[in-house]
Amino acid sequence: MLKFVSKMVGLLFLALALITAVLDITRSIANSVLTFTPLGQDWFNFSNDTLNLFQVGIQRQLGLPWLWDSVIVNILLAPSWLIFAILALFFLWLGRRRDRRIGKRFKA
Repeated sequence: MLKFVSKMVGLLFLALALITAVLDITRSIANSVLTFTPLGQDWFNFSNDTLNLFQVGIQRQLGLPWLWDSVIVNILLAPSWLIFAILALFFLWLGRRRDRRIGKRFKA
C-alpha cells in the first residue's frame, strides 16, 4: 500500500514538473530570453498565505531562523520544475519494485 501511495505522489510531482517546465518554456519563447520561475514565486502566486505560515512556522514556532535563511530560501530560489523533478524521482524510487529472488542477485 505504501509503495502505491509513493508511486502516486511521485507521478503527481512528475506531472507538476512537466507543467512548470512547459510554462517556463513558453515564457522563454514569448520573451525571447531564457526564463526560469523560482519555486518561491510559484508558491507565492498560488497561495501567499500558506507561504507566510510556513515561514512563520519555521522561524518562530520551531525556533530555527537559520534553517529558513540558509536552506529553505535557496530551495525556494531554485526553478520549480527542478524541485518537482527531484521530488518525483525520490518518491518514484521509494515506490519501485525490488527484486526479491536470491538467484538473480548472485548470478554470474
